[in-house]
Amino acid sequence: MGLLPAIALALQTVGPPAPDAAPVSDVRVPMIGLEGPSVDACAGIARIATYGGAETVRERPRADALESDTLPHRALVWLCDAEGEWQGIVYPSGDFQDLGDCRVSSPIAESRPYDGPCRHGWVIAANLQLVAE
Repeated sequence: MGLLPAIALALQTVGPPAPDAAPVSDVRVPMIGLEGPSVDACAGIARIATYGGAETVRERPRADALESDTLPHRALVWLCDAEGEWQGIVYPSGDFQDLGDCRVSSPIAESRPYDGPCRHGWVIAANLQLVAE
């Protein structure tokens, strides 16, 4: 066996070190139906009220959580869950989706994590202006 085939065989057997694994997503999906089965799955609608730019949407209710999206000033969102200073939201995305498409404007029998067609995440509650309850 020549030198090049021996090196190729050694690389196939041992190979380079495996790349670091990608971080596992640690998403916390907002809960819907927390107000009970007699009210809508998400209790209100708010408007993003950050005048200096876009509002960061996070995967968890923490400042150091990964950013999943940004929402512009005046974007409408459903208010579904809350934890401390954070608000769990559900919101439409894309040109062909609106608030009514999120499937949270009717009661549900039991609370559960949101699993509908819209996007979801966490924003600072102080950066929201209540529109409808």
